[in-house]
Amino acid sequence: MSKRKLPRSGGTQVALSPELAIAAIGLFSVFADGESTGATGDVETEALGEMLSAIDLYEDYAEEDFAALGTEIGNLINEEGIEAVAAQAIATAKEEGLEEAAFIVAIVVIASDGEVPEAEQEYVDSLYQALGLSEERANEIIDELFSGDEEDEEEEEDA
Repeated sequence: MSKRKLPRSGGTQVALSPELAIAAIGLFSVFADGESTGATGDVETEALGEMLSAIDLYEDYAEEDFAALGTEIGNLINEEGIEAVAAQAIATAKEEGLEEAAFIVAIVVIASDGEVPEAEQEYVDSLYQALGLSEERANEIIDELFSGDEEDEEEEEDA
């Protein structure tokens, strides 16, 4: 799978609900390393499910609803193309004020396998820019998400 830069704005007619947009960005994040199968994809897919279920936007979703989201995203990609769906997902996140939520979901999914190869780092850079976040804010979010992990690791090492 080739590396893709995320589009900056949408020129598409694909209409996405906020729930679909965040899920799509999360799903694209699962494949940001260019691998579509394997253990890391499973870990990232599981992390995506956990992240989405923890967001208020999805509080009334059952497991079947999440499966339906995945199916709908797949159908949209087949009908409209990945670039159009990605552009509209980003546009919807921005319109709904969900830029940071989308970025957080993506970061947690990407980091869930414990590795952030160059392809994923390029994706993260493209994503925060496409979402209209500053580099400073993106780094603050990353620091906030993972500073506790480092403290936990240091405490375990000291014990």
